[in-house]
Amino acid sequence: MRRQLALLGIIAVFLGLVSCSNPGSNETPVTLTFWTTTSSPETAFFQERIAVFEKEHPNIKVRMARHEFPFATNEFKTAVLGDQKVDVFRADNTWIPEYVNLDIISPLNTLAPSKDLSGFIDSALNATTYHGNVYGFPSVMEVPALLYNKRMLEEAGFTQPPQTMDELLKMAKALTGKGRYGIYVTEDSYFAMPYLWAFGGGMITDQGQIQIASDQSRQAFAFMLKLRRAGVTQPYTDFSNWYATMMDDFTRGRSAMIINGPWAIHDVLKGTEFKNPDNIGIAPIPRGPVGQGSPIGGHSLVINKYTSHPKESYELIRFLTSTETEVVQSQEFKTLPTQKAAYTDPRLSSDLLVQGFRTQLDVAKTQPKIPESSKLFMDFTPNLNAMLLEKESIDQGVRKIESSWRSLLKVK
Repeated sequence: MRRQLALLGIIAVFLGLVSCSNPGSNETPVTLTFWTTTSSPETAFFQERIAVFEKEHPNIKVRMARHEFPFATNEFKTAVLGDQKVDVFRADNTWIPEYVNLDIISPLNTLAPSKDLSGFIDSALNATTYHGNVYGFPSVMEVPALLYNKRMLEEAGFTQPPQTMDELLKMAKALTGKGRYGIYVTEDSYFAMPYLWAFGGGMITDQGQIQIASDQSRQAFAFMLKLRRAGVTQPYTDFSNWYATMMDDFTRGRSAMIINGPWAIHDVLKGTEFKNPDNIGIAPIPRGPVGQGSPIGGHSLVINKYTSHPKESYELIRFLTSTETEVVQSQEFKTLPTQKAAYTDPRLSSDLLVQGFRTQLDVAKTQPKIPESSKLFMDFTPNLNAMLLEKESIDQGVRKIESSWRSLLKVK
C-alpha cells in the first residue's frame, strides 16, 4: 500500500512538472543514481555525456555505477524490491517483460510527450514495448546481418550478396575451395533465429505458443544441416571456441560470409582482409521461402517505478538517447543509433557500416516478449549443437527443446 500511494504521488508530480521543465530554473537539487552495464570504454563515454547533461541541468547530479552484465538484472531487482536507491538502469531488452510483471519499472508512454517517442526507429521502440506500453528508451540496437568479403564474391563472379536462402547455398558452394569455405554456421541458437523466420518457423509467440517443433521450424534446421552436409561451412568436427574461430576465419580470409552484429565490426576491421574497410559488405540476411528476419536486441534505459525523482530521471534518459548522443556514440563505437534522425545526420549518412546495418533493421524482428525470454536459449543451443553435429535427429532435438520450454512455461 505504501508503494502504491508513493507511486500515485510520483506520477502526479511528474505530470505536473515534465511539461514545464526548465533546466536553468532554481529547482531543488537532486542526485540520481544511474546503474549501467556498459564496458569500461562505454562507461567512460556515458560519464562524458553525463557531464554535459549536468551542465545543462544544474539542479541534477548523476551518480553512475557500473554493474557486471551477467549479475546486473538480479542486482537491480533486489535493489528495487528492497527499497535501495537506484533511479535509472541500463537493461537488456529481454529483461523488460520480467520487470513489468514484477511491477518495478515505469511505463514511459504514459509520461513522455509523443514527439519524444516518434523519433525512435520503429523496430527499436517495439523491442521495448510490452502489453501495449513502452518501458524503455532504446540506447543501442543490436541486429545481426550478413557480413561478406566483397573481394571474394567479386572473384567468384558475384556482383551482389545472396538475396535468398537458395542463393546463399549456391554462392557458398562457389566460394568453397582452395583453403576457404562459404559461410560459418554456428551452434548458437540466437544466430539460428533468421533461419527459423526465413522458413516460417519460430521459437515462442508473445502469447506463449511454442513453435520450435513446427514443420516450418524443422525445415529451417534441415536447411542449416544441408549447408553443413554440402561441405560449404567450416570444416571442423565441433563448435569449440566457435566465436573466436568464426571471427578469425573471416578476418583472415578463410571464410567468405558470416552472420554477426555491429558489435563485431571493431574487431573485423583489425583483420588482414579488412585493412581496407571498403572490402567488408553488410547486407540483410537472405530471405527464405516464407519470410525474412533477424533478431533485434539491444539495451534500453528504464526508470525505477518507485524513484523519488521521476521527472529528473526522465530528463536523463531522454538526453542519453538523444540524436546527438546516438550519433557521437555510433562514431566512437560503431553502434546502431536508435533515433531516426541519426541516420541522416551528415556525420553518419556516409558511413557504409552503419548504413549497411540500417537496411537489416527494416526486416528485424523482436525476440519472444515473455518474462522467460532470456532463459529459452539454455536448452535451445545445446540441442541445436547436437542436431548440427548429427548426434541427435532434428525430430529428437526439437522435441527436447519443446519439452524443456513446456516445463519452463509450466505448459501441459
